[in-house]
Amino acid sequence: MRCCFTGYRPHRFAFSADGLRPEHVQRALAQQIRTLYEQGCRTFISGMCAGVDLWAAAEVVRLREHKPDVTLIAAVPFSGQEKHWPAAVQKEYRSILSAADRVEVLFSETEAAADAAACYRRRNRWMVEQADCVLAVYDMVAADCRSGTAATVRYARRLQRRLTYIHPQTLAVVEETVHQTRFNL
Repeated sequence: MRCCFTGYRPHRFAFSADGLRPEHVQRALAQQIRTLYEQGCRTFISGMCAGVDLWAAAEVVRLREHKPDVTLIAAVPFSGQEKHWPAAVQKEYRSILSAADRVEVLFSETEAAADAAACYRRRNRWMVEQADCVLAVYDMVAADCRSGTAATVRYARRLQRRLTYIHPQTLAVVEETVHQTRFNL
């Protein structure tokens, strides 16, 4: 079974010193990744952007230390996507990229220069197409319906992928089961 990740970039979270912090989201991701492993998931696909993508990928790398049958696929939208990120995030990105079992660079810098947003959208679709399930850090109620995460969730629903949500503020976990209806004629 294969799972891909989708979720917010760090600036989209309501982090505070006395409230929600990045390590809380990372622990929630770690718990759900272990749960997915226990349910038979062995391959995880990360879109390799700052925030949920990198946090989830780092958790997969940590899990692999104890479960060597785990595979991480890094779905890089285009070469050089990290060039304008803070140095610490670039370092984390490169570390995870070097630890990945497979790196798929889906588009070139030239294609990204022409339309980077399209490269991200096509990367998200590619990940969902490769996966059986999607782990999303996503607020189903207050979501911006134009975000990349929202579009990825909609596409996963269309392809009838199993969806697990972690709420970005409460960290509550919700499973969305897709039911197929079959008619006998």
